[in-house]
Amino acid sequence: MSQAKLELKKDDFILVNYEVRLKDTNELLDTNIEEVAKKEKFAKEDLVYESALVILGRGKFHKGLEEELLKLGGIEQEKKELVIELSPEKAFGNKDPSKIKVINTKELAREGIIPRIGQRVKVRDSEGTVISVSSGRAIIDFNHPLAGKTLIFKLQIVKKLEDIKEKIVELMYQRLRPINREEILVNVTDEALNITLKSNVLDNQYLQQALRLALDDIEELFPQYGKISFIIEREKPKEVKERILNP
Repeated sequence: MSQAKLELKKDDFILVNYEVRLKDTNELLDTNIEEVAKKEKFAKEDLVYESALVILGRGKFHKGLEEELLKLGGIEQEKKELVIELSPEKAFGNKDPSKIKVINTKELAREGIIPRIGQRVKVRDSEGTVISVSSGRAIIDFNHPLAGKTLIFKLQIVKKLEDIKEKIVELMYQRLRPINREEILVNVTDEALNITLKSNVLDNQYLQQALRLALDDIEELFPQYGKISFIIEREKPKEVKERILNP
């Protein structure tokens, strides 16, 4: 008897835990699994140990990986673990020799850069890696650091989100964290979405930008709703209400 499959199709919302490694060396490049990170003493700025949201086919997590997941069409319900190999073409592209430039160190000095081998630098609005310095010249590789590399993704599909309220909550959470998902309330009608947030969201210094991005996400993924409202709710403390009612 064949096992039921977890279907995977375009615009599905899935939560995943993942490891990303170089195929050649097994070096860990990224993970959101705390146990793996601690075991390998992996550190990265803004590392978050919680499941990542992937919206299949939108390319916001990793376009090549999402394409491979869509090709599968689904996986066995009991499995939910996948190992996917991405060739350089599917990962970050092959090395482009034209992106390796020779730049005079005086030009770099004018931008406050003293080049050192292995250093990441930003020059002429492009970011690259210094691969050589000699005779007043620096050779800088402006390819992506992982260009030409084959990557191995190990994925655990934690959950597939089915309910529209759940999907909206997750979209908002990704933009507004570290608030709690329980502090995001979603009301859905035939043509409108009302999203209520607790007043502590006002502590987010990037709130305006985060709401703008969340609105763009919702309009792109749920075009059927003609009206989207954000409501910030603040409840007076109990003692204040009692003072007002019983002066």
